[in-house]
Amino acid sequence: MNEFISYLILGFIQGVTEFFPISSSGHLVLFENFLKIKNTGASAEIIAHFGTLFSIILYYRNTFFSKSNSHDFFHPDTIKMLIISTIPAVLVGLFFDLEIFFKYDFVKVSLMINGIILVLLSSINNNRTKQYLSLNEWNYKTSFFLGLCQAFAMLPGISRSGMVISFGLFAGVEKKKIIQYAFFMAVPVILLSIIYKFLFSNGFDSISLNSSIYLFMSSFVFGYFSLVFLIKFLERFSFMWFGLYCILISFIL
Repeated sequence: MNEFISYLILGFIQGVTEFFPISSSGHLVLFENFLKIKNTGASAEIIAHFGTLFSIILYYRNTFFSKSNSHDFFHPDTIKMLIISTIPAVLVGLFFDLEIFFKYDFVKVSLMINGIILVLLSSINNNRTKQYLSLNEWNYKTSFFLGLCQAFAMLPGISRSGMVISFGLFAGVEKKKIIQYAFFMAVPVILLSIIYKFLFSNGFDSISLNSSIYLFMSSFVFGYFSLVFLIKFLERFSFMWFGLYCILISFIL
């Protein structure tokens, strides 16, 4: 496959599935053989993650670089909650070998589980009486619970955004707040993932400058517009449609 097309597709998969509740790692495993795209090593993963990281920063630029509001990224309260939410993912990443789960058959089962969870929680959240947590009620225990959801989603096939947002709504967090917080939660996890791969992986000379640019721009652009679409979609709909997609794709592939 042409180099430009290969990295365009990789960036598309990373950019779209990083935010959609359908698991980026799971889709990369499923489509790697299907599209005949070879694993290009840690360097490509780092560049693709940088693309999606910058798409988050661009979308939330007004609240990301401010600390005037209690929900802004750099507000001390938000930073404290993000640290607590990140702890479970760090512990899982340090003490569990997740690479053994990056198998085709395991991912298919995980996508099925992911889809079932999304459908069930969407049904529950759509039919419950809306009683949102106040700022005082949304405490560090809530943040740690959301962190556990994020850690669970480190398994390939389980969606990070899907688990955090769906269980956040189930816990009573208002939709707009949990969506923003879920993507804020992605920032430290992506940064730590980049640092980890940079320190403990090999193969950083395996990708050319042109390929790096293709991959970064692809994951950045597709990531940004996927984020825009998803947030507008969630204003009117739930994750149920994504859950049905996960169940369907687990049968097809």
